[in-house]
Amino acid sequence: MHILRAGSRSEEGTLVFLHATGLNASAYRPLLSRLRFGGEVLVPSLRGHGATTLPADPSKLTSWQVLADDVVGMLLAEDFASPLVLAGHSAGAVTALLAARRLPAAAVLMIEPVVLPRWIAVAAASPLRRAFVNRIQVAKQAAARRQDFPSREAARNYYKPKAFFRNWDEEALDGYLAEGLRDIEGGAELTCAPAWEAAMFRAQAHGFWPHLSEVIAQGKHVAILGSQGRTTFPVKVRPKAAAFGARLREEEGGHMLPLENPDTVADWMSYEIKGEAPPTRV
Repeated sequence: MHILRAGSRSEEGTLVFLHATGLNASAYRPLLSRLRFGGEVLVPSLRGHGATTLPADPSKLTSWQVLADDVVGMLLAEDFASPLVLAGHSAGAVTALLAARRLPAAAVLMIEPVVLPRWIAVAAASPLRRAFVNRIQVAKQAAARRQDFPSREAARNYYKPKAFFRNWDEEALDGYLAEGLRDIEGGAELTCAPAWEAAMFRAQAHGFWPHLSEVIAQGKHVAILGSQGRTTFPVKVRPKAAAFGARLREEEGGHMLPLENPDTVADWMSYEIKGEAPPTRV
C-alpha cells in the first residue's frame, strides 16, 4: 500500500486516515496540515486507488471488508505508537469502523460515513446480488467516467469546473490529481479505474449498524461528523447513532466537507482525537 506519512512518533499516538471512494491519500493534505496533533499520521491509498498497487479486480469486490483487511494488515506490520485513532471520510469512514473491530483503537472518527438501509446490505450479499447492484445509479455514472486525458493539465481543466470539484480547496485538487493520475504514452489516465470505482459503489454487503454496535461495545470512542447539506449519513438515522453511543456533530456544507472546508474538519478532529467535545458554535 502507498502510505502518505506525516508527523513523528510520540506519546500522542498514531492517527490513520482513510479516504473516500475514487480519491486518494494526497487529496487530504490540506486537512492533515491543519490538524493539531503531535503524533504520527498514516494516510494510505486504499486498494484500487492512487499509487497503491494491490490487485483490484472489480468482479471480486462485494464489500469494503477487503479494504479493512488491508488496513489491519498494514498496521500489524507497523510499529505504531498508542493510542491509535482510526478516522476516515465516506467509504473510508466505514472502512475505519470495520477495521476498528480487530485493532486496539482508542477512537474511531467518521466524517460523512455511507449509511444505507439494512436491506441493501442483505440484497448485496444475496444470490440476487448482481441484478440488484447493477441498478445502482451512482455506480453506472462511475463506470462511464472518462479515464484518459491528453495531459495532466487537460485533466485539471476538465475537472476544475465540475460541480463535484468546484468548491474544493485548491491544494486538495492538486493533491488528488498528482496521485490520481499516472503518465501514459500520449497523456495521463486515472489511477482509480472507473470499473473499480463503480465496483466500490456496488459493494455494499458489509452493512453499518452491527459494526457500530460492536465497536462501541468494545469501549472505543466513536464520533461522527455529518453535513447539513447533501449527505450520505441521513439525518433521520443520526438519533439512532447517538442512541448507540456515538458522539455526533453537524456542520454546514456537503458530503465533500473535508476537501471543501478542511479548517472546520481539522478543528473537529483535533478535539475528538483528545476525546474532547468541540465547543458549541454561537
